[in-house]
Amino acid sequence: MFGRAARIAPAITSAGIKVRSMIMRPMGARFMHAHDAQASSSEADHTQVDGSELFAVERSSPIVHTRLSYLSPETRPKGKKAVSYVPMSAHVFNAAPHQHAMHMAVVYYLDALRSGTASTKSRSEVSRSGRKLRPQKGSGKARLSDAGSPMLRGGGVAHGPKPRDFKTELPRKVRELALRSALSARLQEGSLHVVPSLHWYAPPMSTNKLARLLSAKQWTDALLLTAPRQPVPPMMSERGAMRPSSADLLYTDDQIMRHAKYIRNFDLASRNLPDVQLMRLHELPPHPRPRLEHEKQPGELHAYQVLQYKRVIMDLGALEWLEAKLGGSLVHQVYAEEMLHLNEQQPPFDTSETHEAPPAAPTDPLDTAAPSAA
Repeated sequence: MFGRAARIAPAITSAGIKVRSMIMRPMGARFMHAHDAQASSSEADHTQVDGSELFAVERSSPIVHTRLSYLSPETRPKGKKAVSYVPMSAHVFNAAPHQHAMHMAVVYYLDALRSGTASTKSRSEVSRSGRKLRPQKGSGKARLSDAGSPMLRGGGVAHGPKPRDFKTELPRKVRELALRSALSARLQEGSLHVVPSLHWYAPPMSTNKLARLLSAKQWTDALLLTAPRQPVPPMMSERGAMRPSSADLLYTDDQIMRHAKYIRNFDLASRNLPDVQLMRLHELPPHPRPRLEHEKQPGELHAYQVLQYKRVIMDLGALEWLEAKLGGSLVHQVYAEEMLHLNEQQPPFDTSETHEAPPAAPTDPLDTAAPSAA
């Protein structure tokens, strides 16, 4: 169970070091006051508006692009080789990796997996006589009580373990931050791949083909995520709108049946492969509130499961599920409203270098009258 735990610490340590350049497109700018922009004053353009000191700070796009990979040869475009890029939420997949949050999430996950069934008997629980073995004084030996003493063989255990629950609590925001940090770290180091679908050949001989393909792509130690496309937006309250992960995504029966049919061959082919796990995100149970004692494993997708494998491969349905659950779609909506509000408030800036002559002053009718005779 804990065979992969030794590799988690190096993965968390290198999460903030390995950075891979990604395609980003700057869109728009926002203004902040001088006392809020002391850290970025050297990189900002100084602007004076209405006597108050402001700084124009360039704002990056909430979208980050990654190259689309192909698993099955049937899903690759035929003819001329095409290179496609998939837009992804920068809020989910381009966040700054938080090492401490990922460490707390790993400890939280491993604590929840502990069974806590170790138990020993104390001196009052062992089957021994309570008679004092020898007198307190006069024997010339050390004083000794009954046969259940922890000093004797077959006696009780002093301060031994008892069955207990090792689970700890971690706030929802910290768990989501750890998951976004883990996904962003995998993307920045080039270990996160998006495929159009997980369509695969029907058995027999499907496992051998899949094993050779994953070995050629170096995807042997991989976590594969899948979910149906285009989930139905849930009805969220005002509080739920600020907590996207609190609402479960809804899928129709037809969507679930079509997804189960298309993923069946890949599930059968990857079932016997070691270090390859297929996870259906739409089938994960919600995080219990409060957590029950017998439910040791968290029901949601956890940062430990992402850091546990060297590669993370997801289809487009899993990408939509992660963006909806981690607030990526909500950030896109807020960003679009903010940019629309900015464009409505600010007049268009004229970048032309030509300067027109100032208009002539209006003439006074009295000045145009005929001068009087001297």
